Amino acid sequence: ASLPSCYERGVKRDNVDQRVKFATGGFIGRVGDKVNVTVEILKTMYSQKWNTNYVTGITSDDQAVFFAYNHINNVEVGETYTFFGTVKAHAHRDNLTQLNRVKVV
Repeated sequence: ASLPSCYERGVKRDNVDQRVKFATGGFIGRVGDKVNVTVEILKTMYSQKWNTNYVTGITSDDQAVFFAYNHINNVEVGETYTFFGTVKAHAHRDNLTQLNRVKVV
């Protein structure tokens, strides 16, 4: 009975992973730059240990981003938001730009 739901979750996860992997926009800015980005939220994961949500998304310029978000305004998967933050790092292996101090504009 649980096999169909496991399959559906796996397909969704694979679609998100492929979309991030094949993002062709490159990285956002340089480390330390303050940026405004419009992001479609692809995945969120809550960490009980750190009491925060880890968010993965794609910008309007097809750039993959990742950041921790712990604010009152929760973000929903599939929605598009404009964020302001600081570029913390570039993950060359994952083709992701990590943002820090992120706020919804």
